[in-house]
Amino acid sequence: MTSQQRPVRPELANFEVFVDTCLRVAADKNISLPPDLGDRQAWDGAYRELRERLDQNPRRATPRSIPTPRLTVSLPEPGPAEVAYESVERRRPILTRRRVIMATPPVLAVAAGGVVVLRWLRGSVPATGDPTGVYRSAGKLLSLPIAVDDPVWAVATGVLDGAPVAVVGRGDGTVQLWDLVAGQARSGPLAGHDKPVYSIGLRAALAVSASADGTLRAWDLTADPPMSVRLGEGLSAGINSVALGSMGGRTVAVSAADDRTLRTWDPAAPHLAGRVVGEPLDAEVKSVAVAVLHGATIAVSGSADGTVRLWDLDARRVVRLLGMHADIVGTVAIGSVRGRTLAVSGSEDGELRVWDLTLSKPSGTTLSRIRNAVKTVAIGTINGRTVAVSGNDDNTIRIWDLATGSPYGNGLTGPDKGAESLAVGAIGAIGGRALVVSGHWDGTIWTWNP
Repeated sequence: MTSQQRPVRPELANFEVFVDTCLRVAADKNISLPPDLGDRQAWDGAYRELRERLDQNPRRATPRSIPTPRLTVSLPEPGPAEVAYESVERRRPILTRRRVIMATPPVLAVAAGGVVVLRWLRGSVPATGDPTGVYRSAGKLLSLPIAVDDPVWAVATGVLDGAPVAVVGRGDGTVQLWDLVAGQARSGPLAGHDKPVYSIGLRAALAVSASADGTLRAWDLTADPPMSVRLGEGLSAGINSVALGSMGGRTVAVSAADDRTLRTWDPAAPHLAGRVVGEPLDAEVKSVAVAVLHGATIAVSGSADGTVRLWDLDARRVVRLLGMHADIVGTVAIGSVRGRTLAVSGSEDGELRVWDLTLSKPSGTTLSRIRNAVKTVAIGTINGRTVAVSGNDDNTIRIWDLATGSPYGNGLTGPDKGAESLAVGAIGAIGGRALVVSGHWDGTIWTWNP
């Protein structure tokens, strides 16, 4: 996290993000911190004191020349936080931490486990001038943290008994079912995993959770409370992502794991072990999404070495290497727009890329670059448009119109901490309106709807 030769000196606007990242890395890697460094409240107190002192004794600004970055997207009269820069190192830091920025709208198929439903409201007109982009800014807090240092790593949405629901996974290894109309939990936190739940796939009354403990668990949401069973034997390494799809008329779970494998599992036959697809890769597989392309069941994966791959699950092989990011690809999603099947990948390098899978040789197009990691991405429909929604370590949630590659709307207020998981879709049970559900590093769960 630091270097004697080049110590990290985060800018004040990014200080809280820097602290959250340090504490998360320490927790993930089991690094013991001194008591005064491991206490989040102590960090918050120091930050507030620093802000107060600077407010009382402001430093006179020193004029400096800032090179003009080259834009990768064309947008009429873009705002400073709504454009994608080719040179991210030169971009000014985002000063507003309580913003959820949306980029455009429409329908898309769900990708990895943990994507919810959404349509945003804001009291201003988006940069595109599209009146459908007017929405209220305030999000609704669905749940406070249930414990200290217990992030909501995974969230997925669906419909159960005609009502929209969300299933969330937390850092303490529990899973919980929520009623999105009533805004109430339909179950308490459900034990099953020994380590954090990093991903959830949801299909009808079946949910599958993936955990750092190396196991998948299939949950029957019709039971009260929901009951689970482990799928096969646990792996020797953690499972980072799970997505549900169909193969041969049966529902399958597809996992991405730190043992460098992609595997398929049969939730209807939990005693069977997961089958490795192809051969183990050269790096840990961090994310996976599943869809159907030209009648075949496909998957797109992201790995720790920055690679993005396309898989044919029916043939059980890698089709091709789509391309690379400069860092870990921790999130991917798949959807459709104007007859094209697209994949979106988000990376620790701060880049969001779009891949057109209908091309014989898909190439990635940069949708956005920011100074912070892209933690989660989901594809869905908002106001009749297909959009990609991304949650980032700068504590923003951006939305992009995949048909145009342009941002949509001016953003939402609400969460203090960055989104670790998102889901987008349409909930017919709420008058056909959309709803967004997000899980956050501070343990909160938020929703937005028109």
